[in-house]
Amino acid sequence: MRLGEMLVQAGKITAAQLDETLKGQAIFGGRFGTNLVEMGYLDENDLAEFLSQKTGIAHAAPGQLLDIPANVIKLIPFDYVKKYKAVPIALNNRKVTLAMVDPTDLHAIDEIAFATGYIIVPVIAPELRIVTALEKYYGIKRDVRYISVEGGSRSRTRQHAAHSSTPSPATPAARVVTAPPPPTSPKPTLEEWPAHVEEEVLDLPMLEELSLDVLEQVEAAPLASAAPPAAAPAAAAAPAAAQPAPAPAPAAATPTPAPEAAAAQAAQPPASQPPAPQPAPAAPPAAPVAELYQEEFEEPEQDFSLESVLVGLAEADDRDWIAELITGHLGPQFKRVAFFLLRGGHATGWMARVDNKPVPEFEGLELSLDDPSVLNVVNQSKSFFLGPMPPTPANQAIMEALSGGTPFNNLLVPLLMMGRVVAVLYVGGGSTPLDEKLPEIQKLIAKAAMAFEILILKSKIMMT
Repeated sequence: MRLGEMLVQAGKITAAQLDETLKGQAIFGGRFGTNLVEMGYLDENDLAEFLSQKTGIAHAAPGQLLDIPANVIKLIPFDYVKKYKAVPIALNNRKVTLAMVDPTDLHAIDEIAFATGYIIVPVIAPELRIVTALEKYYGIKRDVRYISVEGGSRSRTRQHAAHSSTPSPATPAARVVTAPPPPTSPKPTLEEWPAHVEEEVLDLPMLEELSLDVLEQVEAAPLASAAPPAAAPAAAAAPAAAQPAPAPAPAAATPTPAPEAAAAQAAQPPASQPPAPQPAPAAPPAAPVAELYQEEFEEPEQDFSLESVLVGLAEADDRDWIAELITGHLGPQFKRVAFFLLRGGHATGWMARVDNKPVPEFEGLELSLDDPSVLNVVNQSKSFFLGPMPPTPANQAIMEALSGGTPFNNLLVPLLMMGRVVAVLYVGGGSTPLDEKLPEIQKLIAKAAMAFEILILKSKIMMT
């Protein structure tokens, strides 16, 4: 049985609250328990106590993560703290009490115990409090999607719960290009090629670089036993006006040959032996060879045509993939494309493209919906906004996050779910008038809302 069903059976939340939390989790991401706390349906301490009863593992009191001694903080290496979201809160002889989001992760416990030499005693702590502790003691900046619980339990009132949630990076679905796109694969080096391929590649530039003299020697090599060994090279090396001389000829008897001809004469064997094969020139550098085959290793670009995007929305199993499909489709058409998430009285950056290039730092944008802005207008009216942005600090912050400028025309379209605005799509710039593109964009946003509904249904199907 999953956590939501157990909480309903225990009377901690209602079936309607479970349904709302599943919807919020599908839209905003994150753990189910964290979404419960963010939406105001369950207190973080109540959640920790409930999990403690069900798992038999003790839970950490809120005060234990607010004032941790410096010598205890240093017990666990930074990398393990960040990787497993685990914070040491007490030391008793050789036993370290470790507050964890998932205290049932035996692999993490064993790895930390082996790295530190201490006996690890895991305890449960709410994710929100762990994230706050990581920021306070280790400088690991919490994502703007997480509320702060530094002073104790949350004080957010329940009328704000309709917008609240705590997303965390979701596992990306399998796809050609991810959002933000992964770094491109490095160009293959010469050492990475199979041996037979390397030989075939290297033979071609070697033959092209052979001089005419070397080619004549190679062609004459099979007939060396029947032809005078020095005749052909001597004729090729001497100037046209020079008289032939019996071999071997003194150096003074002939004009001074060019450096290449002198090298060829010096390399001639005695008359009684066939000529030795000319040494092959040095292999060309690895980089030019790899560049010849660079195109074979480039990943194909994602198809963001309308038909492909619609198929992707129907099959999406990841919230970020929905946003990437929309921004990827509109990116080539407009200078700026961005998605905002609205919840808890705040708007945060979700995903953006400027000049059809991702803007990863856009995720750090956070604005209050109480401040005058176009996002506030869309949220209140639940309708689109088209026109110039009023010069307010919040609107200026939006444009600065999208590489600045003051575009005259801006279009913002709400994504409505559960009777409220959960996200806003922004587009600006481009050659096509925005009023002409409005119906098309509204249809696209409506289909994105359907894709979120599919994610919600999948979450409900997985409930036992």
